Amino acid sequence: MNDFCAYSFSFGEVAPTIDEVLDFLQSSDLEEEHPAVTFVRDTLNELNFDTAIRGGYVLKDINFPDPKTGLLQVDNMTLNLGRQVCGYIKEANQAAFFLCTAGEGFTQMANRLNEQGDIMEAYIMDAIGSLTVEKAMDKIQGALKTQVGKNGLKISNRYSPGYCNWPLSDQKTLFDLIGENTTGISLTDSCLMIPRKSVSGVIGIGQELKHHDYGCAICNNATCIYRKIIARTESHDL
Repeated sequence: MNDFCAYSFSFGEVAPTIDEVLDFLQSSDLEEEHPAVTFVRDTLNELNFDTAIRGGYVLKDINFPDPKTGLLQVDNMTLNLGRQVCGYIKEANQAAFFLCTAGEGFTQMANRLNEQGDIMEAYIMDAIGSLTVEKAMDKIQGALKTQVGKNGLKISNRYSPGYCNWPLSDQKTLFDLIGENTTGISLTDSCLMIPRKSVSGVIGIGQELKHHDYGCAICNNATCIYRKIIARTESHDL
């Protein structure tokens, strides 16, 4: 179970919609003629990344010595997931350790716009990159759910180092567990991923796995993409 199950997408396959981008930017009430709306529309129509959006996962057997300690043992390595994430996947006996990237293009374009003084456009481009990698990972997670579902297994939500109180420093162990892969993602000394628009983490797998909502109400990370998306979704349901 050490082979990396790889996926690649064109931008058209994982592109966010105009409404999703504006919702993420908390700008869904802007008029059609607003410059931000025009920029989002034109950018989504013009972007064409066919090879840089890549991701995948490796499947591993896992063991929780004691979920209350927040530790997970895999391949003679130990991940410090924390009690919160361990509590969410404690019924799992397997896990998919994943990587996914939208590539360097979004960051390069955002940097170029910043250098030109186009701050609003740079911010929007950065947001499009964030949503693109998450939507690519949604597809990969959906494929995983279908695959394991054939064997009567369930999957958890996905969780990433730096979120849900899982220390970012665990990126090093996570990358060691995943090993050689096709994404081209690397780590800096401070455990940040390059390309910047990349995600990594774990998805629990098991027959007795229970679904748990994301614990945004008890999380301290105000910049989390999941918090932003969930908060906006809930506001529309009120």
